Amino acid sequence: MNSTTTDSSPIVNQPLDYYNPQVEQRVQQWLASGQLLTWIPILNQENFPDVPQQILQFADQYQEAMRWPIHRPEDLLALPEGITGWLLPATASDTDVACVVWNGEIYILGVQDKRTGRKQTLLGKGADVPTDIGNQSAV
Repeated sequence: MNSTTTDSSPIVNQPLDYYNPQVEQRVQQWLASGQLLTWIPILNQENFPDVPQQILQFADQYQEAMRWPIHRPEDLLALPEGITGWLLPATASDTDVACVVWNGEIYILGVQDKRTGRKQTLLGKGADVPTDIGNQSAV
């Protein structure tokens, strides 16, 4: 795969199999605008396989306290490796964009329900529980 870097940030743009240019473009606009973003870990069995579902559901009630501020693109590289989280402007209440760092690369993702294929959002629009991560693009 070809990759390119922008002069203003160390982030790599690299389309993957499920590339969604609209999701990537939206995140690039958020980052270019300089607005504060927030990353919130998705509390599910895929991210935390050894944690009982009951505990994850309890912890999910405290989502506000788990918000990780993203001031600039480079802050995304400090996210915990392999933990997928929601990415949104700090002033927004919902998002359909997720972000994860794997092997030092940042991936911007769309989330969909495994059973229905419907788009999933932070507030649960589209399905009961976010169960699958898809539409990936590395940024």
